[in-house]
Order: sequence, then C-alpha cells, then structure tokens
Amino acid sequence: MLVFRFVVFGVVAAAAIWISVAYGVGRAVDNVIFRESVDKASQWGQFMASRIPDIEDLAESGMPTEKQRATIEDIRNIGDVFRFKLFTADGRLSLISDDVSTGRYMGTADVMDLEPMQVAATGAPIVDVFDGTNKPNRPDLYAEAYIPLFDGNGQVVAIVEVYVDQTATAAYFRESFQTFGLMLMLFCGLIFAVPCSAYYLQRTLTERSRKDAEFLSRFDPLTGLLNRREFSMQAKRHIENNDLSVACYLDLDHFKAINDTHGHSIGDAFLANVADVLRENCRKEDLIARFGGDEFVIGFQNLSIEDATHRVRSIVQMCKKQIDIEDASITGSVSVGLAEINAEDGLDVILKNADTALYHAKTSGRNNFAVYGTEMGEELKQRYALESRIRHATENSEFEIYFQPLVSSKDQQIIGHEALLRLLDDNDNFIPPSVFIPVAEDLGLIEEIGRWTIQTSIQKVAEAESDKMLAINLSPIQFKSGELVNTVCTVLKDTGFPAHQLELEITESLLLEDSMSVEMQIDCLRDMGVRIAMDDFGTGFSSLSYLWKYGFDRLKIDRSFVAALDGNSERSREIIESVVMLGARLNMKITAEGVETAEQSKFLSDLGCDTLQGFFYGKPSPFRDEFLETAVQIPKQGKTG
Repeated sequence: MLVFRFVVFGVVAAAAIWISVAYGVGRAVDNVIFRESVDKASQWGQFMASRIPDIEDLAESGMPTEKQRATIEDIRNIGDVFRFKLFTADGRLSLISDDVSTGRYMGTADVMDLEPMQVAATGAPIVDVFDGTNKPNRPDLYAEAYIPLFDGNGQVVAIVEVYVDQTATAAYFRESFQTFGLMLMLFCGLIFAVPCSAYYLQRTLTERSRKDAEFLSRFDPLTGLLNRREFSMQAKRHIENNDLSVACYLDLDHFKAINDTHGHSIGDAFLANVADVLRENCRKEDLIARFGGDEFVIGFQNLSIEDATHRVRSIVQMCKKQIDIEDASITGSVSVGLAEINAEDGLDVILKNADTALYHAKTSGRNNFAVYGTEMGEELKQRYALESRIRHATENSEFEIYFQPLVSSKDQQIIGHEALLRLLDDNDNFIPPSVFIPVAEDLGLIEEIGRWTIQTSIQKVAEAESDKMLAINLSPIQFKSGELVNTVCTVLKDTGFPAHQLELEITESLLLEDSMSVEMQIDCLRDMGVRIAMDDFGTGFSSLSYLWKYGFDRLKIDRSFVAALDGNSERSREIIESVVMLGARLNMKITAEGVETAEQSKFLSDLGCDTLQGFFYGKPSPFRDEFLETAVQIPKQGKTG
C-alpha cells in the first residue's frame, strides 16, 4: 500500500510538475515571441526607412516611384517579414506590399485606423501574435506589429504594420523548452536553467537579427558590396582626408536583355559575377559599391588615373568573356566612366563627372571606358537639351510631318507620298531625324511619337480624299508592345482611309530578333490590306530568308547605291540591277530613293524600278492641296537643291 501511495504520489507530483512545466513553457514562449516580434519588426522598420527614399512622400501618396518600387521588391521578404502595410502619420492606409507585385495601387485611404493613430500619438509600437493555421496565405504563427517611423527630428512621419512569421521561432523555442522541461522532471534542481536558457536564446536571436539588419543597412544583399548609402558615407570621409583619387561609374550593357531572355535568377548570378570581377581588380582599401540595378561604383584610393585606367581596362576585358550559369551561356559587356577626384568638388559633382564619362563611353559604342573631360560636360548638356526638347514636343504635339512625292517611273506621275517626321529646335532649325529619333527611342517615347505620326499623316491625306498611296516609316520599337496593329486598324477605321493605299516601311534590324510577335503583327497588317515595304534594302544584314518569310510588297533601294551611279560605278549598277531582278521574280515592287539627276532617273526607269523618290522630283514639304495633282514638275537636267 505504501508503495502504491508512493507511486501515486510520484505520478501526481510528476503530472503536477509536467503541467507546471507545460504552462511555464507556454507562457515563456509567448513572452519570447512577443519580445522577438517587437525587436524584429522595429529593426525591419528602421531598415525600411533607411532604404526607401522619400518614404514620407510615399506614405502620403500611396503611389511608389519606380525606384521606390524596386527597393520594396528587394526588402519586402527580408528575414521573417512576409508582408507590410504603410500608413500616414495620421493613421490612414496608403500602401500594401501585396500591391507592389501587381502594380495596382489604391492610393491613400480616407478613413483613419485606430492602431496607427494610437502609435502615432504615443510613439510606442503595438504588437499582437495570431494563430494562422486556419487562415489562407498566413503562417501557422505570426505577429502583426505597428511600428512608428521617425524623421531626424524625432517626429513620426509614417507607421508601418509589419507581418512577422514566427512559426519557426516558436517551434524552435517550444522544442528547446520541452527538452528542458523533461530535464526538470528528472532534475528539479535545475529548474532555474529554463528561464536562463530562454533569456540566452532570446538574446542570441536578437543579436543575430541586429547584425543581419546592420549588414543590410550597409551592404548590397545580392553581391555583398557596399550599398549606395554606405559608399557615400565612406567616400566623403576619404575625400576629406584626400585618400580617394579616382571615381568610376560602371553600367552593364543591355542587361535588360539578359533578364528578359534568361530570367532574373540568371541575371542576378551575372551581377554577382561582375561583382567578383570588380573585387579581383581592386585592392582592399578601394571602395566598391552596387548603386542598384546594373550600376556599380568604384572609388580608388591613392591611385593615379593611369593605374586606374589599367585596372578598368582589365575589368572591361574580363566582363565580356562568356560565362556559363546553370544551363545558359551568357556574354555581356560593361561601359565605364572615370573621373579624377578634386577634393574641392563634392561627391555629387564627382559622381556626376564619372556618369558623364560613362555616357560618353556608351555613345561611343559601349563595351568601353572613357575618362571625364570638360568637353564631355558640354556634350551631356546638349544631350539633356535635346531630351528636353523631345519630351516637350511629344507632350505638346510639336512635331511636324513633311511629305515627299513618290513618282511612277513609267509616266512621271505622282502616285503617292512618304510621310517624314520633322522637329525644330528652339532656334527654329531642323534637327536631323537621324539625331532625334534614336534619342526618342532611348527615352521610351518613340511609340507615342509613332502613334501620333500614323494618326496625323493618315488624317491629312484622308481629309483630302486623295486616291494616292501614303508611306510611313516605323521604328522597330513600335512592335514591342504589340499595340501597332490595333493603332493602325483604329486610325483607318476612324478616318476611312483605304488600307490598300497605306504602305508601312520597316528596316532589317526589326527582323534580326526573328520574333514570333513581329511576324504575327506583320501578317495581321497584310491581312488588313496594308502593304509592307523593306526600307534601305542592301545596307544591313540583307537576307533572302527575310524576303521569303515575310513576303514584302516592296523593296526600297537605299540612296547610297543611287548616289554611286554618278561616279559611273559598275558595282552599284550591278547591285541595283540584281535587286530589280530579284523583286520581279518575287513579285515585289521596287522603289529607288535619293534620285537627284535626270541621268539617274532615266537609268533607274530603264532598269525597271517601279517608283522613284528624291530631290529631283521634290523636297519634303508640309501637306498642300497641290499634292492632289498627278503631274510633277521635272527639271530639264542636272541636280536639284
């Protein structure tokens, strides 16, 4: 009986100890999770405020800029944070991280939420821990923490609600505490080890989180290089000490194409490889940073411009070597701008000079480097002025369309006109299309400009109720969005202009990508009745496969071959004759551009060119009623102006 009582007492005591331990473990885990949530959320909020530029403006508008959106994408899943909401200083919801991936932003709400208002008033965070096992898209255990974000004066500028996944942390602590609990059952004397161990573990994880946040605030997580903020701080200190001698701005050439073709994981691996190349060619004391995207900056310490150039030359050579990443073979290149550092210039001026040299290297053909000189600053000013003019002209429809006659070689009658885009500078001088069109393409405005050109030129000819054809040049970029067919169809429908009178001219550069999308758009345009011409045939990568695959209605012989006829060039005559014969065999019309003399006109007509175009028949000019006439005034002989 005594043994039985002892066993019962032992079982009851063990059960009591176990219940006490279980209760204590639960409470301890809850407390640790709560403190851990506060620490993680606070550190993440501070990190977010330091990384996202103009966060107060973002909180007020709820509409992130491209730069802010890219930064949010980088930090949104750092650590255990899986979601966040941004509130204004008065508690109105302005942005949810889920919306960044979709690009659908609601803007700032009108209603103020209670918790953010309380945090804004007290400056103290509010934290709740929730069970998410029965909630879709939620971890098994997570915390929602409202964290105040302060400016330099200690004023609350925004509140961020941080969602922290605490499932793994809770499981870790429960497992740890349960182990200790079993030990407590056997060794009651060690009962005080549990809170001590819990405290140690909590401090360890907090310290680890602090170090992670500190690393992220100073370094780029992908490459391990300095980030922009840390580079700026260190560079300014070294400039004051006259240690920094040369700054380099480095940019990857056509990096977007690598991402689009192979995916962002391959692109990230390529960026990491470039970072390794930079480390290999720099010294310990040099500053290397990733400024974001595909931009890197180097600050050489106590190094002459000649030695820096030698290292940069090695970087350019190494970066253009083919590398294998997973199953892809990547060949890229970089462009670099160098600028000597004058301590009297601020860091912003130094980086601007290096960026100017980088622009010069890119405009000189890329895969190269350039050292900053005064003349580059003037060149950059001219570029910025041209960009400003193009933007203003695009916003205010200040482009002009000139028309040049297309003449039948058989009877010298006008059969149509080619629409040519013109732009005046601020002094009312014409800017050559070869100058402003590439810049418009770089600015991403050419699709809007091209859409305006199609609509305006067709509208003018349609209003004149002319039966003549209209030719319009297209930029390859107008095919990128897939909206070209819809644009042409809408304009033809709205104006009533017959599709068979419209001829769209494309260049061979469009066909080099061999894109299924391009082929489908060309087919759709031809199905509508629109004719397609290959412009400047023979000057690029002319391929018979293009003619066979796309079935052009017309080939346009480049003016360079026509101009060569004046020198009695047999080679040019043979080339033109071959193109005419090729067009006849493939049932394609032939247009010769750049006709300036009666001799050229007669030769091309006798050879069999269907249509002639050039100053001999008329310069491009604004649309006039005389365009409705079918006759053209032909000079008796010689060149025209």
